[in-house]
Amino acid sequence: MRKVLGHPLSQAFALLVVVLAVFFVLQAVLAAAFRIGPENLTPALGLLLGLTGVVAALVTVPLARRMEGESLAGVGFPARNAVRHLLGGLALGGGIQAVVFGIMALAGWYTVSAVTVDVGSLATMTLLALSVAFWEEWAFRGVMLRLPEKAIGSWWALTLSAVVFGLVHAPNANATAMYLFGVSVTGVSVMGSAFLLTRSLWLPIGIHTGWNLIQSSVFGAGSTGAGGISETPLLRGHVSGPELWTGIPGVPESGLVLILVATAVGAVLLVMAARAGRIRPPRRKTAAATV
Repeated sequence: MRKVLGHPLSQAFALLVVVLAVFFVLQAVLAAAFRIGPENLTPALGLLLGLTGVVAALVTVPLARRMEGESLAGVGFPARNAVRHLLGGLALGGGIQAVVFGIMALAGWYTVSAVTVDVGSLATMTLLALSVAFWEEWAFRGVMLRLPEKAIGSWWALTLSAVVFGLVHAPNANATAMYLFGVSVTGVSVMGSAFLLTRSLWLPIGIHTGWNLIQSSVFGAGSTGAGGISETPLLRGHVSGPELWTGIPGVPESGLVLILVATAVGAVLLVMAARAGRIRPPRRKTAAATV
């Protein structure tokens, strides 16, 4: 049993189960206590629910360190360059969304009918986006990419983390096959590649935060991180175009515009990671090479 639990794959799935269990139990308790439902999901209540993911991560980070005998930096949270990576990620994630909506605007698929500045809503949604990014990047890159990579190498670990990331998003409203494909591909190509390049979760956390925040709270198109929250976006945006390209309403991740832009950015990050020698082979091959 000790040998099984000492394997990186076993550790990864065990930690993921704990993260999700804490997250869903706390969400259920808060939803019942405050009678939170789709009809009254304000930004403040959304943030309250989002913080349950932060708690789940904070519970399991020390557990991972104990299981692996690693430092905080060793499990993906180095202090060095943390702020630079976080801010750079915010810019990159927001930039990807700006390119996506710029393309759709040029094609006549995205229009704006009003501009509303609600500082309180924007500040709350920023904290929510950061909360969601923090726990999801820990769970799916810090756990389901970093640990399996030790045993099966970078490429297979990327594939595994993409599949698990997509499956966890399956219960979301309007989770079509194209949406799940888009979430899986964008998650692995951008956030996964960012982790491999830096060996730090701060860059993917920043990307994820900027991604959700700009998509939902600036362009007003909804996001997987905002759910059905009744926020006041900066732009009252309207997407109307072929769903194959723009995605289903409120879910740009299900459209080819976002998928292709994100894949291109991810490919650049992967090439940079490969050139920097950050791509790891499976452990079996590494061992064979040293004989």
